[in-house]
Amino acid sequence: MTNQDSALILIVDDDELTRIQLRQLMEYAGYRVIEASNACKAITIYTNLHPDMVIIDTIMPVMDGFTCCHQLQKLPNIQDTPILMITAAYEPESVERAFAVGATDYITKPIQWVVLSHRIRHLLAASRAIKQLRQQNQQAQLREAQMKIALEAARMGTWDLDIVTNQVTWSDNKEALFGLEPGSFDGQYKTFLHYVHPQDRDFVNIAVIQAVQTDAEYDVEFRIVLPDGSIRWLVSKGVVFRNTAGEPVRMSGIVIDITKRKQAEAELRQSEERFQIITRATNDVIWDWDLLTNQVWWNQAVQTLFGYPLAELNADLSWWYERIHPEDQQIIDPSMWAAINSGQQFWSHEYRFRRHDGSYAYILDRAYIVHDQAGKPVRMIGAMMDITERKRVQAQLQWQNLRSQLFADITVKIRQSLQIDEILQTSVTEVQKLLRADRVVILRLRSNGSILILKEAVVPGLPMASSLECNEPNIGQMYLLKYSQGRINAISNLDQEQAADISPTHLKMLQKLGVKAIVSVPIFLQNQLWGLLIAHQCVHPRQWNNWEIELLQQLADQIGIALAQSKILETETRQRQELSRSNEELQEFAFIASHDLQEPLRKIKTFSERLMITCGDSLPEAASDYLERMQNAVLRMQTLIEGLLTLSRVTTRAQPFVSVSLAQITQEVLSDLEVLIQQTGATIELGDLPTIKADPLQMRQLMQNLIGNALKFHHPQITPIVKIYSQHLNNQSAQLAVGLEFCQIIVEDNGIGFEQKYSDRIFQIFQRLHGRREYEGTGIGLTICRKIAERHFGTITAQSTPGKGTKFIVILPINFPI
Repeated sequence: MTNQDSALILIVDDDELTRIQLRQLMEYAGYRVIEASNACKAITIYTNLHPDMVIIDTIMPVMDGFTCCHQLQKLPNIQDTPILMITAAYEPESVERAFAVGATDYITKPIQWVVLSHRIRHLLAASRAIKQLRQQNQQAQLREAQMKIALEAARMGTWDLDIVTNQVTWSDNKEALFGLEPGSFDGQYKTFLHYVHPQDRDFVNIAVIQAVQTDAEYDVEFRIVLPDGSIRWLVSKGVVFRNTAGEPVRMSGIVIDITKRKQAEAELRQSEERFQIITRATNDVIWDWDLLTNQVWWNQAVQTLFGYPLAELNADLSWWYERIHPEDQQIIDPSMWAAINSGQQFWSHEYRFRRHDGSYAYILDRAYIVHDQAGKPVRMIGAMMDITERKRVQAQLQWQNLRSQLFADITVKIRQSLQIDEILQTSVTEVQKLLRADRVVILRLRSNGSILILKEAVVPGLPMASSLECNEPNIGQMYLLKYSQGRINAISNLDQEQAADISPTHLKMLQKLGVKAIVSVPIFLQNQLWGLLIAHQCVHPRQWNNWEIELLQQLADQIGIALAQSKILETETRQRQELSRSNEELQEFAFIASHDLQEPLRKIKTFSERLMITCGDSLPEAASDYLERMQNAVLRMQTLIEGLLTLSRVTTRAQPFVSVSLAQITQEVLSDLEVLIQQTGATIELGDLPTIKADPLQMRQLMQNLIGNALKFHHPQITPIVKIYSQHLNNQSAQLAVGLEFCQIIVEDNGIGFEQKYSDRIFQIFQRLHGRREYEGTGIGLTICRKIAERHFGTITAQSTPGKGTKFIVILPINFPI
C-alpha cells in the first residue's frame, strides 16, 4: 500500500501500551495512525483530521467508548467512516449497545492481529465502496436535477425546416446551443449537418428523411461539434406538416441540450463498473435489495463462501430468509424491518446462514439503507462477512479462560491452608467436583513399596478405597517404577486391552471398587515421587480428554508445591519453638546464675571487710594491698552481675505496656543523676518528649543508661552539654510498620565520640572502646538499651564523630496496639 493510498486510522484508548502496540502493527501494515488517549481528544482530532477509520476501546475513564461513538455520530460526514469497537469480552449487551450507538463492527480482547487486520481491510474496503456508491448516487441525482432545471428554464432551441426550399430557421436559443452568435446561422440545412458530429451525421440525415417520407417519429440524440472543438449532446424532436394533398411541406421541432445527462449516464456506467469490480474483489457476499420490487442481486461470492451457484438463486428475499437458522429467523426479520421502518441508515446483525452443503456459517451482516428525496427507503445494500472462524476462536478462548479460571480457583483453595491434612482433603474434593468423577484418591507411596490412602472423595453409594486392604508390596513397587519418571496413565475402559499393563492383583482390586476408567498422575515433592492423584469413573467407561489430564497434572504440581510449603512451615515452626525454648532457658539460666553468684561474692566481701577491720593494723603492707585489690574485684564482679541481671530482666521480668510520659521519666532520671551532673558541671537541654505505650521501668532504665553515658564520656577540659529531645516520624520508611505512628527519642552530647565503624559493636555485650582506668563500666549498658528498644518493637542507632560528640537515636512506636 502506497502512502497515497494508505488510510488514516484513529486509535482511541486510555492504555498507552495498547495504543503503541496497535500503532506499530498498523504502521507496519502500511496505514497512517493517529492516537487519542481519551474520548474528548478523539472528537477534536476527528473534527480536524477526518480519519478514514476509528478504533475505540469501550472502557475508558470520564467518557467511555459507547458515549464517544454516540458523540462522533453527531458530527457531519461521519456516516461513511467505519467505527470499530474493542470490548473486553463477547457480551451480547455490549455488542447491541455498540451497534446502537453507531459502531460498524466490534472485536474482543485479547486482540488477535490477524483477525483485526482482516477486519480493518474489509471495513475500509466496504466503507470506500459504500462511499463511492453514495457519491455516485448523489452525483446522478444532481445531474438529473440540473437537467430538470434546464428544461424548466426553457434551455432548449426551436427549429423549422422548409422542405421545399430546404431552408432551416433556428431560434436564438438553438444558436446558443450550437455555440453560435445570434443571427450567425445562414439557414442552410447542409450547414446544420456540418455542425453534427461526423459519426452521427448520416444517422441524423436518415432520421429526417424517414420522418418526411414515412411519417416516422423524429426523436434522435446526436452530438454536435462546437466552434471551439468541444462536443455537445442534443436531443431533437420534430413533427412533419403536410398540405391538403398530403405532400410534406414543413417540419418543426425542438432541440434540447442533454450533454449533462449523457455525462451522468457515463459516470453511472463507470460507477456500476466500479461496483462490479468491488463485488468481485471482496471476499464478502455483497447483496443489493430493491425494496420496491423485492428483488435481490448477489455477487459471485455467494457461491465462493456458501456454495450456491448463481443460476440457482431466486431473485426475491425469501431465498435468503429461508436459509437463516430457524432460531435466528425470529430475531433477524423484525430487526431488519425495524431499521427500515424507523428511518435508520445502518443495520447490522450476526446470525447463522445455511451453506449449500447443509452446514451453517456464522455471518456478520451489515447494510446501508438508501432513501429517496422524500425519505422513503427504496434500496438496501449490504455485505455478509463469514465470521465462523472468529466465532470458533472466541469459543476456544472462552473455554481456555474458563479452564484457567477453574484451575486458578482450585489452586487458591488448595493453597489456602498450610496444613497437610486440609490440603489433601481440599484437593480430592475440588478435583472430584471439577471432573465429575466418581472417586478421587490421593495415595502416599513409600520407598519400601507400601501404599497409604490418605484422602478420597467418592459419590454416595460407591465403596471407599480406604476400606480395602492393600498388603501387596508388588503394587507399590509397580507404582514406584511406573510413575517415578513422571509418567501419566489414563485408561478409558478397564474391560478392554488398554488394561493389559495392569497386574491381575491390581486389576482385581480395581474391579472390587467398581472402576471402569482410571487416570493416575504422579505427585512429586522436592523432585521425589511422593504419591499419586487418581480419578476413577465407576458407572461407565470414560474417554479422558487431554485438557482433563493436563489439568490433573497441573493440580498435582500445585499439590506438590503446597506439600513442600507445608513441610517448610512445619520445619520453621519446630525450629522457632526450639529457639524460643532455648532462649527462655538461656535467659532463665542467666538470671539464676547471676543470682546464685551474688551469695559467694557477698561472703567474700563481708569476710574481707572484717579482716581489714580486725587485722588491718597488723597486716603487712603487701597483704593490705592484696586485700584492697580483692575488694575492688568483688565490687566490679557485683556490678557485672547486676548488669547481667538487668539484661535478663528485660524479657523475664517485663511489665505490661501502659501510657508513659517520657518527659516525666526523664525528669526523674535527671533528679537521680543530680550529683553526677553537678560534679561534671554539665548543662542539660531538655526538649519536648511524647507520651507513649511502654514499660515504665524499662523506659527509665533506657533514659538513665543513655544520659549516664553522655555524662560519663566527656572531655575533661570541656563542659558537657547533653541535649534530650524528640521528633515525630511518618511511616514512609520501609523499615517501619505500616499503619503505626513512630517517634524518635534523641540523646545528643558533645563528648569524646568514637569512630562510626564501631556504631554496631558498642551495642554488643561486654564490648568497650576504652579501658576501665579511663572510663568505668561493664560494657552491658548499651546492650540493655538495645534489648529494651527491640522489646518495644523499635530500634536504636548511634551517630558519632571522634572529638565532637555522639547522638543516640531511639525509634519507638507511640501507640502500639497491644
